[in-house]
Amino acid sequence: MKSVKEILDAKLDLSMEIMDIEYDKKVYKSRLEQLYIEMEEDAEPEGGPICDEYADAIHNKEQKIEELSKLIDEKKKELDELENLI
Repeated sequence: MKSVKEILDAKLDLSMEIMDIEYDKKVYKSRLEQLYIEMEEDAEPEGGPICDEYADAIHNKEQKIEELSKLIDEKKKELDELENLI
């Protein structure tokens, strides 16, 4: 069985990790918004290679944001489990 100090240290570490992941998610969201703005300015309205490049980049950012959201949820569950140990 872990001591209370070990549990609190683990909670603190996990909380810091969640904050880091949330920051990364915020950065990706900001980059995604910028891509949408750039696409509207640069891409061909009827579609084309530039539009395809932006679509791929947008898709990649959206996937990364989804992955980070899932990771945040997992870490929060771990945090809840640690909370129940106290």
